[in-house]
Amino acid sequence: MITFKVAQTKTGKPMVEVWRDDIFIAGILEYKEGLRLVSEYYDGVQSELGLPPSVIIKFSERLRRAKGTKRG
Repeated sequence: MITFKVAQTKTGKPMVEVWRDDIFIAGILEYKEGLRLVSEYYDGVQSELGLPPSVIIKFSERLRRAKGTKRG
């Protein structure tokens, strides 16, 4: 299950943390032209041309076996 937590970066700026099964998998941060999503677990990005257009970001299944990535 994916969950979201509001947090702050080391510099004090707001961010959203993305978690899956108690493992930190991504961070969403402000960027001058929009949003920046950072992760070690990208497995693909897919664009959908509906109304409104959207982006699907897939995360690797290997993170379920990752160790030492728990935060909190």
